[in-house]
Amino acid sequence: MIIVCIPAYNEERTIAKVIVKARKYCDKIIVCDDGSTDYTGIIAKELGAEVIRHERNMGYGSALRSLFLKASTYSPNVIVTIDADMQHNPDDIPKLVKPIVDGKADIVIGARSKYDETPKFRRMGIKALSTLSRLGIRDVQSGFRAYRGEIIRDVIPTSTGMDASIEILEKAAAMKLRILEVETFIRYKGLKTSKLNLAAHIYDLITGLIHRRVMKRPITYLGFPGLITLLIGILSGIWVIQRYMQAKQLAIGTALIAVMLVISGLLLVLTSILLYIIMSLIHGES
Repeated sequence: MIIVCIPAYNEERTIAKVIVKARKYCDKIIVCDDGSTDYTGIIAKELGAEVIRHERNMGYGSALRSLFLKASTYSPNVIVTIDADMQHNPDDIPKLVKPIVDGKADIVIGARSKYDETPKFRRMGIKALSTLSRLGIRDVQSGFRAYRGEIIRDVIPTSTGMDASIEILEKAAAMKLRILEVETFIRYKGLKTSKLNLAAHIYDLITGLIHRRVMKRPITYLGFPGLITLLIGILSGIWVIQRYMQAKQLAIGTALIAVMLVISGLLLVLTSILLYIIMSLIHGES
C-alpha cells in the first residue's frame, strides 16, 4: 500500500492538480489542511482525499507530524510526502518509491536537479544548510520524499517549522537508516512557493538546527565555550589586580570586561550541566 501525504496551507490554486496527478501512483491520499483560510481542504475532500484539519496554522513540521501519525494507522508499505504547490512533479513519485520497494533504501529524497528552476540564491542557501547539517545529504530541504512504512513513527518530527525536514534526516541518520537521493525537476517559475519570506525561512531553519545540536550535546556547545570564557575572564581579572598592585591604577574597562566574562562563563557552564541532567533524565525515562 502506498500513501501520499500532502501538507497544505492556502493552496486552493494547485491542490487539485497535485491530488489528481498523484492519485495515479498511490492507494490513498491524505491532506493536512494546516489552518487554511481558503478552499484548500474543501477541494481536497471533494476529490476523495482524507483531510486532517488544523484549526489554525501550526507550521510545516506540525502538518508532517499529523500526516505521519494518520498514515501509520493504515500500515502502508511506502509513504510519500509532496508539496501542494506543484513545485514537485507527482509523475516522479514512482522514481522515489522504486528504491524502497526494491529494498535498496529506507528514505528516498527527490533532490533538486542542476538544471531545474531553483533560483541561484536559494540553491546557495540549501547548499549551506546541507553542509551545516553534516548529514552527507546535498538537499536536506526537499519536501518530496518517500519513506518505508515501518520506520515512519521513528522519524516523526517534534519541530513545528520548516526545520522539521532536517530533524527527520537527523533521526534517520542516528538510526543508520539508508537514505538515497534521486534527482527530480523542481519548478519555481510562476509559482508562489513560500509562505515565509526568505530571511524568516532561513532564520527558522538555522535556529532549529542549532537548538537540536545544543540540546543533544550541551556540554560540547555550551560547557566548553563557557569554560574558555571563564578562563579568559579569570586571567583578565588577574592582570587587572597585578596592574593595580604595581602601578596603583585600576583598569576599569578591563575589570568590567573580566567580570562580564566570568559571569557569562559561569552561566554557560551551569546551563550546560543543567541541560545535560535534564536530557539524561528524559532519555532515561524513554
